[in-house]
Amino acid sequence: MTPSGAAPQARRAPNLIGTAAPQIGVGMPVYNGEPYLTGALASVLGQRDADFELVIADNCSTDATEEICREAARNDPRVRYLRRERNVGVIANYNRIVQETRGEYFSFATADDEYRQDRLALLSAALRDHPEASVAFSASEEIDAEGRRLGFWRTAAATDAPRPSQRLRAKLRHYDECLHLYGLIRRSALSRALPLARVLAGDRVMIAELVLIGPFVLVDEPLLRHRNHAASDSQRYDVRAWRRREMPDEDHRFFLPNVEEGRALLRAVRNAPLSRGERLLCYPAMWPWLRRNAVPMARNVAHVGIDLARGRRRPAEGETVRS
Repeated sequence: MTPSGAAPQARRAPNLIGTAAPQIGVGMPVYNGEPYLTGALASVLGQRDADFELVIADNCSTDATEEICREAARNDPRVRYLRRERNVGVIANYNRIVQETRGEYFSFATADDEYRQDRLALLSAALRDHPEASVAFSASEEIDAEGRRLGFWRTAAATDAPRPSQRLRAKLRHYDECLHLYGLIRRSALSRALPLARVLAGDRVMIAELVLIGPFVLVDEPLLRHRNHAASDSQRYDVRAWRRREMPDEDHRFFLPNVEEGRALLRAVRNAPLSRGERLLCYPAMWPWLRRNAVPMARNVAHVGIDLARGRRRPAEGETVRS
């Protein structure tokens, strides 16, 4: 009870109707991000000369993530903290957070990376200067768990080529590069590419979709410090853990990860705003991906056939999936 005897009112989420939208929406999906979260939040909130909001989507963390995020939201009006009622999986959390932010531009943020203070300002300037671009991204400094420098990343893919088919081929030749997704994305382009495909390499498929919609512009400075550590990679290629988390209700006898990835790429080509001629050129442009995945796709189908013949579900332990 309050001193006046009246019951305290429950704290409501802020009403954003009628408030001016920021230029940039930053979305930070997080699950058990405690080890590096404080530093990641400080580097986002320390951005200079940028009009942005930060929305944090907590996927039912069980560590101190909630306390850290609520403290940040109390101390900075640019922060909104949302906690899921249940763990919805990584892909659904990423898809939802885009809708929960506002702004002409959008950026995914992670709970373990760090950002140079002029990152958002430089990336937004690049998109303003290149209205045809769908994404502005930067070079990256690779760091370890303690923040020690491991190396430097600069894209090898010609994602600024003039034709969509050229950009697609270039990206599929360097398919494992996925830091483009953590650049600054024009929301109109991102809306066309959503939802993030529920496939093992959904981030790479999304990058392929965005590169079909418009060229990427590079700010050739290390505006991102990308952290490589054991926890970030522990489930990335663990097929069983991924399937259990993202597809809990699916019949796993029909789990064809490489085949589904190929279908998602074909859908991206089909749905992109391309001329008929350019769309036709995109199909042979998929050859780098097909060459790499032909054998894994055949194995997917063979395993499913064997398991159906044996009348049992397929255990995914030990399975290696190439992307």
